[in-house]
Amino acid sequence: MNFFKRGLLSITRKKGKSLILLAIIFILGNLIAGGISIQQATNNVEQTIKERLGTSATLQPDHEAINQMSEEEWMDFEYPTVSLDLIQQVGQLSYVKYYDYSISTYLGSDSLDSYQGDTDMYEGHGMEFRLKGTNYAPVMDFEEGDAQLVDGRVFNDEEVTNGAPVAIISKNLAEHNQVTVGDTIVLKNIIFDYESGDEEEYASRDTALEVIGLFEPLSSVEEGEDSNQDRGMWDFMDMEAQNTVYVPNGVVGEEFEFQIEKNIELYPEDAMFYEDGFDSYYTPRYVLHSVDDVEAFSEEVQPLLPDMYLVRSAVDQYDNIAGPIQSMSKQSNYVLIASIIASVLIIGLVVLLFLRDRKRELGIYLSLGESRGRVLGQVLIEVMLIALIGIALSLFSGNLLASSVSDTLIANDEQSQGFDDFYYYDEFETNVSSNDVLDSYEVQLSTTYIVWFLVVGLLTVLLSTVIPLLYIVRLNPKKILM
Repeated sequence: MNFFKRGLLSITRKKGKSLILLAIIFILGNLIAGGISIQQATNNVEQTIKERLGTSATLQPDHEAINQMSEEEWMDFEYPTVSLDLIQQVGQLSYVKYYDYSISTYLGSDSLDSYQGDTDMYEGHGMEFRLKGTNYAPVMDFEEGDAQLVDGRVFNDEEVTNGAPVAIISKNLAEHNQVTVGDTIVLKNIIFDYESGDEEEYASRDTALEVIGLFEPLSSVEEGEDSNQDRGMWDFMDMEAQNTVYVPNGVVGEEFEFQIEKNIELYPEDAMFYEDGFDSYYTPRYVLHSVDDVEAFSEEVQPLLPDMYLVRSAVDQYDNIAGPIQSMSKQSNYVLIASIIASVLIIGLVVLLFLRDRKRELGIYLSLGESRGRVLGQVLIEVMLIALIGIALSLFSGNLLASSVSDTLIANDEQSQGFDDFYYYDEFETNVSSNDVLDSYEVQLSTTYIVWFLVVGLLTVLLSTVIPLLYIVRLNPKKILM
């Protein structure tokens, strides 16, 4: 009788021991399956959310490090800036799909009323229109979905290069002031003298701009049953977007030059702060080809930047909004490692005990001339067949267990950390919330999960069986049968 048939007969004849080993592998398999299932789900969430966050990156001062500086360090500290040449150099890297650098300032108007939405709680301060420049003719915000053009056209390359006095304004601002595409709006650049004690106008100039397009900013708060909660901040941000006027960088540059000139007249002692002009005020934004390029892009750019400057990408926000998911991922990782170690020890101990009980049987096989390799093969077949059944059963139950445990862990993290309905905003203007992360989380019985679990499970059982098999190698059939 070959060793394979002997292995099958051993399983069926010793049903009690086979069932004990099956139960142990099934229980431990559930822990391994649950850990792998949660890991797969969290990895899928991370990929999905990072793709939603986009591939944008920018260069900015390391505010956290700057804020932690001591008073002595502040005395000799010179606020870091990046030059326009460096911004353009980074834009030529192979990771960059396209890029823009923008400069902004605020203007007022005597003929244009700012858009205030449905509330009058925000009073104007005289400079209510954000003049936002662009060096990328199609307009980066439109290309990246932060806003959409609804009428007219975007800039052309000649207008951007020459700093033509053309503008794209919001549809709501246009309707509020009965402005249509082709009309001219007039904004006012005002310099105030604050030293007199009152806010007096020191100098001003008008800037006429032809409206070539209308846009709609994407709502910071999606419409829904919870859209009325915490409206204050979102209304303010929406008004900021509605009162933004897109123009070529050259237009903003001229307004900056006027502001610098008049501020030096008012405060000659501050002239040193304007030696670099407005070049240091540019904010770059790079769109990379893929989310996978973000890390490599950061590693290549960081050495080019001055001290206290860093690369910041849109996907960095994932760490801020994925607290419950990351916490659960860490816990499941610990459970997975612990369950694998426990499986190796427990299954190995059980197999060893079973082999000791079968010492005489194994000695007879060896004394009859059966090779040690075939005896080892018989034991491996017995254990691996039982393991295959136990792992197959725990494949489904472990997945259900992971789903149930995940719901409990997420609920606990939400209550303890307060992530409900909270949105995170920065210069990338994403509206991905922690709830979006949680909604993307789903434990699935995917092909990847099945393959990974079978590989990890069977390798764990194989490892736990190999160690006790050393016992067979050391058996001396003469001593056993004496």
